[in-house]
Amino acid sequence: MISIMLVDDQASIIAGLKAILSTHEEFVVEATAGSGEEALATLAARAAVQHLPDVVLMDIRMPGMGGVLATQRIKASYPQLTVLILTTFDDDEYIIDALHYGASGYLLKDIGGRRLIESIYEALSGNLLLTGRVAAKLARNIRQPPASPAHPPTLAGLAFSAREVEIACYIVQGLNAREIAERTMLSLGTVKNYTSSIYTKLGVSDRSKAIVALRELLDG
Repeated sequence: MISIMLVDDQASIIAGLKAILSTHEEFVVEATAGSGEEALATLAARAAVQHLPDVVLMDIRMPGMGGVLATQRIKASYPQLTVLILTTFDDDEYIIDALHYGASGYLLKDIGGRRLIESIYEALSGNLLLTGRVAAKLARNIRQPPASPAHPPTLAGLAFSAREVEIACYIVQGLNAREIAERTMLSLGTVKNYTSSIYTKLGVSDRSKAIVALRELLDG
């Protein structure tokens, strides 16, 4: 027997699905829930006695916790469960999110009885159940070129001037502003202005952080 759990906030949908599934001798509806929260509580109780269902038919839109979040939490706790999303909408974004969290596909609620039964078997066999449009959208997402790897920053990339590079080298060597002024023949105020500019470009506020950042840049 294949045990099934139905999750939907509409009693009429639950009743309709039970009527369809009861016509197939290998299916038994062992649990129902009217919300994502109730579904999680029911599964937790059944897990405690090692009696989880094989398949969860999950409504995507419900008050409180919807089907997407419920699917995420169910698959996180019970990855062996097969979750099929039920919807009255061809709602791409919700469906793709649910697939991302481990749903085995989705079915429209007006699906015929024979197709519903076939779909449950397909999902249990590991097949992903999609309509053409959602499949095409997933394919487009997959075909997106990967983002170019981020290049580490450089002194040139941070727009350091030649003088700022010189002063940065002295900072890394541990020279203070007065010693740098003597080496460069610049006034103390000018050195401090250059130092302030260097800190700003590095995004730091003190000398120790500047030294760490500059060592990475100079070593690179």
